[in-house]
Amino acid sequence: MNYKILILSLLVTLPLAMEAQSFATVWQQVEANNLTLKAGRQVMEADQMDNHVGLAPDNPEVEFAYLWGSGEAPGNRIDVSVTQSFDFPTTYVYRGRIANLKNEQAELAYQRERQELMLEVGTLYYNILYQNDRIKDMEHCLKFLSDVSAAYKQKLDAGSINIFEYNKVRLAELNLAQEKSHAEAEREGMLLEMKRLNGGVALDITDSEFPEMSAPADFDVWYAHATQQCPSLLLIGKQLEENQQQMKLEKSLWAPRFLAGYMREQIPTEVYQGLKVGVSVPLWQNVNALKQTKLRSSALQLQAADEQSRTYNDLKMHYLMLLSIDKQIADYHQLLETVDAMQLLKEALDSGQMSLVDYLFESSIYHESHERFAELQYDAAKHYLVLQVYSGM
Repeated sequence: MNYKILILSLLVTLPLAMEAQSFATVWQQVEANNLTLKAGRQVMEADQMDNHVGLAPDNPEVEFAYLWGSGEAPGNRIDVSVTQSFDFPTTYVYRGRIANLKNEQAELAYQRERQELMLEVGTLYYNILYQNDRIKDMEHCLKFLSDVSAAYKQKLDAGSINIFEYNKVRLAELNLAQEKSHAEAEREGMLLEMKRLNGGVALDITDSEFPEMSAPADFDVWYAHATQQCPSLLLIGKQLEENQQQMKLEKSLWAPRFLAGYMREQIPTEVYQGLKVGVSVPLWQNVNALKQTKLRSSALQLQAADEQSRTYNDLKMHYLMLLSIDKQIADYHQLLETVDAMQLLKEALDSGQMSLVDYLFESSIYHESHERFAELQYDAAKHYLVLQVYSGM
């Protein structure tokens, strides 16, 4: 399979060829049915609601006291007060901004979980394609081996060959049949895993052709665009923004906290009522809060730099690996797909142009080469998948 290197501009992401739509269809179903993703969405929505809890001023306080007099006291005393405390106004502004940033982080955390699931589903999907391709080739090889085995059985019955020649064919046929059975069992296990990821709904994946894959002509141009929608990088960026707002909040908390209200005091002969005000001076409660926030800001900046470096190196590795496999796949494709080697070998054996030993040896080379070809396509698909996902598929 030839790979085409397409020129990508800043606003163009990796294109999907027509054959790749089958994976897009599989992903659409899994995204709609996956239970983990559904739970993650509900957790995200719950966290977003929780982020806005406690942003309003404290609840008002109502106090009532009934005091009995004794001795020469003029009578019983009744006290009633209603008070409301509130922070400096800018405090509520910063808390609201922090809540909004936390909501964005919850969304990005969900998108990161979705991206990880997409990679898992894509890897599994291409692995199923790989097994389908292997099984298809083994069925093709077995067809000719079975014909040869039947022909040699007739020769054995006729006494023109000995049992050892017949057994060579039978062993080759048996080994390939067992290899095929093992591949089918592996594929069945993968389909069961895909069913689990799809919320218990089975998917019938019969494709054996890998999609035509393309890589960006300029990695750095592609990377600059891809990172604009990378949940991991965006998440740590939002954490840095939140930390900056947190520092502003900590500074605003050094402003006095106010209290205002109404108070009424009543005794049998007199009634006192009026306004009640107070100020809370933050001398000790937030002493180390600002220092802690500054230290966290420094740590987040280091984490952001490390995450950017890790992401760049990881994606560059997948990009280079995809390009390096290009030539190998092209060579295999040219040799394996131009002619039906098994048919030609069978004709050569029937016409006496080669011995049975040579036939079995040559057919095994063809089969092993196709195995390598399928493995290369699967490896390329895994690298391509990562670039697809980061391109915002």
